[in-house]
Amino acid sequence: MAGEWYVGKNGQQSGPFTAQQLKQMAIAGQLSPTDLLWKDGMSEWLPCSSVKGLFVESAATASAIPARPVSRPAAPPPRSRPRTERYGSAGSASTNDFPILTTSPPDGSRSVHAVQYAEFMPRIGATLLDVLFTGLITCVPSVGIAIVFMAMAGSSPDNRQAASVFSSCCSQLVYQLIGLVYYVTLETSAKQGTWGKQIVGIKVTDLQGNRITVGRAVGRYFAKILTAFTCGIGLLMPFFTERKQTLHDMVAGCLALKK
Repeated sequence: MAGEWYVGKNGQQSGPFTAQQLKQMAIAGQLSPTDLLWKDGMSEWLPCSSVKGLFVESAATASAIPARPVSRPAAPPPRSRPRTERYGSAGSASTNDFPILTTSPPDGSRSVHAVQYAEFMPRIGATLLDVLFTGLITCVPSVGIAIVFMAMAGSSPDNRQAASVFSSCCSQLVYQLIGLVYYVTLETSAKQGTWGKQIVGIKVTDLQGNRITVGRAVGRYFAKILTAFTCGIGLLMPFFTERKQTLHDMVAGCLALKK
């Protein structure tokens, strides 16, 4: 119990408090076993019930320590980046909730927000919309490539057949390049999602709920190749993974969340 502690209660953070102040708060009923505690060096928030010695004061000790109001400093503990905090069993949220600790500029105040993972059907809808959008974008260059190759082939049947094959290969390459630019640019933007995802209300984040980097977005795009090789199993993984991740989400370390 040594050191300075911070309390997470009803989605708000307060502190720092000494161990003695925490015991006084517990005795006075200002602290419950389901409230959260954190101090420097801990990897995540823990429920108060898991902190040894906090709720075991005897009646004699309780009467000896007068209860008094505990001040709440305005400044939170310093931290270089947002942290992801998950409740323990004593105060767990539903499996569809993912509490994320965010920093709100400019004052640096923080609060715990529960967000929800994207459901399977909206994700499928977003995928179909994105296929439509990328297909429409690819149409113009693909038609241009076909016209050029056919013009170069002339009237020879053999040349026209070879031109058709080369045209198809080039069109597929253009489609992949356009898809790469489309997904990476939009998923790393402030909207955090492709046009299809924006329409259905989904955004892509890293495991801490932050906007993904270009490198992570590129990795997620190419990880979809692995998902395709699983005969659809990789797409069905949201039904049996804790955070409703597909295979390419897990490979790239990403989450699909409801906005």
